[in-house]
Order: sequence, then structure tokens, then C-alpha cells
Amino acid sequence: MRWLALWGLLAGSQSLALEVLEQDFSVEDGVYGLALEVRLDAPIERLWAVLTHYERLSELNAAVVASEVTQAADGRAEVMTEIRGCVLFFCNTVRRVEVMEEFAPVRIVALTDPARSDLRQARSEWNLWPEDEATRLSLTVSMEPDFWVPRLLGRRALRRSLIGGTLELLEAAEARAADPAFDVTAR
Repeated sequence: MRWLALWGLLAGSQSLALEVLEQDFSVEDGVYGLALEVRLDAPIERLWAVLTHYERLSELNAAVVASEVTQAADGRAEVMTEIRGCVLFFCNTVRRVEVMEEFAPVRIVALTDPARSDLRQARSEWNLWPEDEATRLSLTVSMEPDFWVPRLLGRRALRRSLIGGTLELLEAAEARAADPAFDVTAR
């Protein structure tokens, strides 16, 4: 996705303006944390529609090989995702089942079900608020894998994957939300 933005810049076309305002990554006792604040060049309602279209997450991030809503009711969706990642030549597919609690269009809280996931625990919180014609988004993630992560190389790869994958998803969400052809009512 980044090469598309670079190509647009080189070709002189208007590119989108995802702006990273704050970024922090931590590892403590095997729990990985990410705090991210960004500004996206898209209206909050359209961005919300893209982010909560869970069945199409693989279109926003190449690492997502499958996503499916298995249950939805009362502002909650149960979402199963499979994410494929590699460290050098070691590849792994991580299955995650999350309950997404939605407070449209400003907040999503996702709690992972460890009994049906490859994570001991995980929680993410997405907070959105309008800022002129754009949207500011604050994201916090806490995740403890239920698989072995090599101490040095694995931690670096997980950091790169978590930050890079999240920014890739947000860049693609921004582009889709800015596309007038995207139907925000379809879900």
C-alpha cells in the first residue's frame, strides 16, 4: 500500500495524509503493547463504516488471510481473523476470535477469547473523534501471544508487524473512506 502512496506522490497526484501523531511500543512480561494516535484525511462516519466492515479486513491488510463475523447483536460483533506472519523463514498463522463492542461512531473495544485464539490475552481500544473534515484516531493494543516468540529477532519482528500492519490497515482504511464509490451503508 505504501508504494501506491509513493507512486501517487511521484506522479504528482493528490495523496492521502495519514499523519502519525504519537507512537509507543512496549514489551513487559511477554505482553506487547502499542499506543498510536493518528490523523486520517477522511470523515469519521465513512472511516467508521470501513473499520467495522470486518468481513473485508483482508482488503485493508495483506497479513489478514481470513476474517469472518460469526455473531452480531446488541452493538457487539464476534469476529474471527487469521493473520499470517513470517520472521525470516519461520511463518505462522495466528487465529484470533474477538468480541467487538461498538459505540458508533466513536469507539470500538475488542476483547480476544483466549479459548478460541492463539493469544493468552488481547485487548484493543479504538477511539475516534472528528477533527474538521478529518478524523483523529487513538488506538491502544495489549497482546500476549500463546506461542513461542524468539527473544530478540521475534520481538523486533512482532514490533515491526504490529506497528507496520496497523499503519497499513489505517492507510488503506483512509483511502477506502475517501473513495466516493465506497458504499458506507453496506455491511
